[in-house]
Amino acid sequence: MSIQERAEAECRLYALEWYVCMLHAAIFAQAGKDGLVILGHLRQTALEGARQKAFPGLDPAMSDLVSAELEAAVDRLLSMTAGFLAKAPSGT
Repeated sequence: MSIQERAEAECRLYALEWYVCMLHAAIFAQAGKDGLVILGHLRQTALEGARQKAFPGLDPAMSDLVSAELEAAVDRLLSMTAGFLAKAPSGT
């Protein structure tokens, strides 16, 4: 895969992540002021799950590395969602 193809793939992936996080924030915005609290609980649960995720077929060190990457990705996406939610106009 060329550098240009990798860059295009990264841009498409980021656009999808942005869109999903915006939709996710819109869903939590429906809960009003409790939306950020609910999202915080979801984030905590998701991060705990990512930390505990094992990847069969990988040696323990590589499984830990992949688990840490998953945790970082989940944290980044839920942080992006929280940022969008914090900026969402309040309907209440």
